[in-house]
Amino acid sequence: MWNDILSGFSLVFQWSNLIAALGGVAFGMIMGAVPGLTSNMAISLLIPFTFYMNNPIAAIAMLMGLSKGGNFGGSIPAILFNIPGTPQAMVTTFDGYPLNKQGKSGKALKIALYSSVMADTMSDFVLFFLAGPVSLVALKIGPPEYSMIILFSLVVISMVATDEPVRGLIAIGLGLLIGIVGLDPLLGTPRLTFGSLHLSAGFQIVPLVIGLLALSEVLRLIEVELHPGVNIQGKRSEKVKGDDNPDNHRVLPHEFRRCLPAIFRGVGIGSIIGIIPGIGTTVASYLSYVSTKRSSKHPERFGKGVIEGVAAAESGNNAVVGPNLVPLVTLGIPGNEAAALILGAFMIKGLTPGPLFMQNNAPMLYALFTVLVISNIFTFLVGNLFVRYVRFVTRLPNEIMYPMILVFCLIGSYVFNSSLFDVLTMFLFGIFGYFLTKLRIPLPPVIVAFFLGPLLERKFRQAFIIAGNKVDIFFTHPISLGFLILTVIVVIVFVLLGRRKSKTSQH
Repeated sequence: MWNDILSGFSLVFQWSNLIAALGGVAFGMIMGAVPGLTSNMAISLLIPFTFYMNNPIAAIAMLMGLSKGGNFGGSIPAILFNIPGTPQAMVTTFDGYPLNKQGKSGKALKIALYSSVMADTMSDFVLFFLAGPVSLVALKIGPPEYSMIILFSLVVISMVATDEPVRGLIAIGLGLLIGIVGLDPLLGTPRLTFGSLHLSAGFQIVPLVIGLLALSEVLRLIEVELHPGVNIQGKRSEKVKGDDNPDNHRVLPHEFRRCLPAIFRGVGIGSIIGIIPGIGTTVASYLSYVSTKRSSKHPERFGKGVIEGVAAAESGNNAVVGPNLVPLVTLGIPGNEAAALILGAFMIKGLTPGPLFMQNNAPMLYALFTVLVISNIFTFLVGNLFVRYVRFVTRLPNEIMYPMILVFCLIGSYVFNSSLFDVLTMFLFGIFGYFLTKLRIPLPPVIVAFFLGPLLERKFRQAFIIAGNKVDIFFTHPISLGFLILTVIVVIVFVLLGRRKSKTSQH
């Protein structure tokens, strides 16, 4: 084993590999920071270039750097403008943007960077040491297990998204309803398309996220500007007020120690979610945030600007990256879109991930592990350079800032599919999100339900087909039964807590 590890090190530590990893991280961070230009898009653009790279390690290093840099890059516009650069950065907006409005953009960006790098590195060691044993668990996850895991996630999210779980359930229902627009995944028949060819493909996640979170926020801020009597907590003048205080742009030692439990919790949740193919970084980020909020002594502060919220969100989504490669390396099954693209790069280089890959290409595998850790070091170095200067963008006056955000919304919506229909979608969901905010219906559960709804439907229907349309399949599989019981327990606990709160308020 140690000979294989040393051979892997010798394969990695060459200038071409280090430069490829550094370039991948920098390019991925830029792509992630521009809404709509995701790290997956960056990987897609650069995969053809790997065909001409003779060194397979350099090619894989560049693509892994892209993935890691893009994952952190998405948090930059999420914190500065309330526009998630990537879908998983949506959860970072919860506390990142309020911190920015308090004049603490530097603090929010730095804790996002530190949490991302720490969680990413620790989760890479999960891949390093547990790839073999953990892959056996991943094999036991089938349609019934997927269904119950997703159902559990949606119930938890709806319950904790707001102090009024009914509004959370409404948000989840709206997200599921929007998610079924398009073609039936099994029968291919149109649903809620109203004869539109554009709607037959369903709504796209990027314009929906940009519309609901970014454009709706711009509309709200414009309303604040036009009506001075409205609560002006979000006005730019207040945000810049403490901007010159150096402590507002660095993470103090006691603040970092306070964030460590959130980071470790995010690593645990993200690693478990990452091992299961298909669920993804957004769910891990949300569950990490929810868990940190519930375990806090002051949960009422979350959503108003606490660095633990940023740490939880970023550690949760970044901890998925390493374990997501477990099913790819050990079984040849990509855990998400990025892993599927990287699988293509492996195949181009004549490498076939799967059960025999660890046996036949052990030095190459350990070289991959080393590349992951080196990419994290480059993410830290390049990220520090980014956050040092990018926060000054927020000093621009409102007259420039709002049109600039609108331009970012337009560009991000259009470049995803080069479709004007996506731009229209963004505007419609921006207006929709504005009115949902007025009704105090939380927006993030709508997005998460939209993201998970098609997967939930597909797995539910696959499970019923396997069982011959019998519901007992969910009770005869231990993992699915376990998550079903957890779902029931969560509902009972929140109902009892709700009754206790209502009785307390009456007294």
